[in-house]
Amino acid sequence: MRKEKKLEELLSWWEKPRKIALIAHSRPDGDAIGSCLALKFFLEKKGHTADVIAPDGFPDFLNWMKGSDQVFLHQKNPKTCFAIMANADLICCLDFNALKRIETLADDIAKLHGKRFLMIDHHRDPDDFADYIFWSDEASSTCELVFDLIQRMDGDDLIDTDMAALLYAGMAMDTGVFQYSNTSAKVHEVAAALMSKGIHIEQIHNDVYNQYGENRLRFIGYLLSDKLTVLPAYRTAYMTITMKEAETYQLSTGDKEGIVNLPLAMKDVDIAILFTEDTDRIKISFRSKGDINVDQLARTYFNGGGHRNASGGSTRVSLEETVQILHTALSTFLTT
Repeated sequence: MRKEKKLEELLSWWEKPRKIALIAHSRPDGDAIGSCLALKFFLEKKGHTADVIAPDGFPDFLNWMKGSDQVFLHQKNPKTCFAIMANADLICCLDFNALKRIETLADDIAKLHGKRFLMIDHHRDPDDFADYIFWSDEASSTCELVFDLIQRMDGDDLIDTDMAALLYAGMAMDTGVFQYSNTSAKVHEVAAALMSKGIHIEQIHNDVYNQYGENRLRFIGYLLSDKLTVLPAYRTAYMTITMKEAETYQLSTGDKEGIVNLPLAMKDVDIAILFTEDTDRIKISFRSKGDINVDQLARTYFNGGGHRNASGGSTRVSLEETVQILHTALSTFLTT
């Protein structure tokens, strides 16, 4: 389903140079950073001033993205980020549809008055906080929507190789390199259009997926050997990561990326879950095959949400209590 809110009004308003703040969600992934940077460069080519803000750091394997060194981190520079938003004519929220997804950055936004907001997002059930909306839960990624928006503004000729690489990478990462159920015929059409801009997909893949350290590979071996729990009755498998384990293996930002998907390689497993202990919460990643809706599981039991086959959530109880909630939830979730 596609939804637009006063978009034509925005496009007309954008005809004059404006100051734009582009915001990614907390713990931003390739789709969030890629869409923000690609839109930043497009807007700059149109004569606007555009700055990207992220609530906190992003994985090292995204450092190859052009402009990644220009992203302002609220966690490190809150005053600078607040000044950018305070001076902005428009605040664009990319790859999230609820202000809770930007955590403490939302507190600063609450102090602003009279600002215009644009939401560009593809997650289900968006909150109604933005003045302008370009949203579709049928889109593979926010990068796909940014591509659509650029096309809407007759800006195809302004997409250069660097912008195309950003958009392609975000789409590839959010579709599991074009293998998840959100990979539509249109996704391949957009990917082909981006490839025509001269990007090198083998280099993008190498930059994204082949830049980990030895510690991560050994950690994955440890997880699969010692921490994998399979629940045959529920066709579910889960793993847990404690803060001590993350410290022992010296995991950096992004080293846990993709690990949740590994149990889905088993033929008798349809749901994979990763619990990660943090200082004040348990973070949870859900993945599933076919028609199993882990978005519903995350929303109902774990204060989260996302997509049918890929969602996230969290709890404020212990790791052990969180796992027990899962066991209780599965017995209900898979029988309703």
